Amino acid sequence: MNSKHYILFFAAFLLLITLGFLSDNDDNISENPTDIVPCELFTSEQVSTVLPGHDEGFTAKSGGSLMKGVDSYQCSYTNDNTDLFTVIVHVAANEERFSWIKPDLTLGTKIKLGDGGCLISESDELKLEASKGLKVIELDLIAPGAKEKSDALIKLASVLLEKI
Repeated sequence: MNSKHYILFFAAFLLLITLGFLSDNDDNISENPTDIVPCELFTSEQVSTVLPGHDEGFTAKSGGSLMKGVDSYQCSYTNDNTDLFTVIVHVAANEERFSWIKPDLTLGTKIKLGDGGCLISESDELKLEASKGLKVIELDLIAPGAKEKSDALIKLASVLLEKI
């Protein structure tokens, strides 16, 4: 593994801490009971459209967060090349909480998806953010040629927005 991959895993670890994965704080108890199972949001075939040869996925977060009134759900998939595909769903309890997590559509190329979305691309990373109601999804693909997977990522996001 090269230093880029160590940095990615460290960043994912920091994200887990930020989302409260390692927190014993009772304030992160879910206010939004839901049936979201992060690694069951997509079929293996669907994940393969953006990350061929992926593993079964790792549930990094399944409800609750450090932000009271926001539940977060995360599944991360990797392959033998240590490419990474991360699926995150945030669910806000109300409009005020949603204002904390609402995607900033000025950060990327706007796309018509749900209540609004955008694609953000950098070298070998493609990120999609979109919202529907009080829910926000983030799909992040880190792999060589990730930009070429934008159509597949948009299709996955469309499927996900209909599911949640």
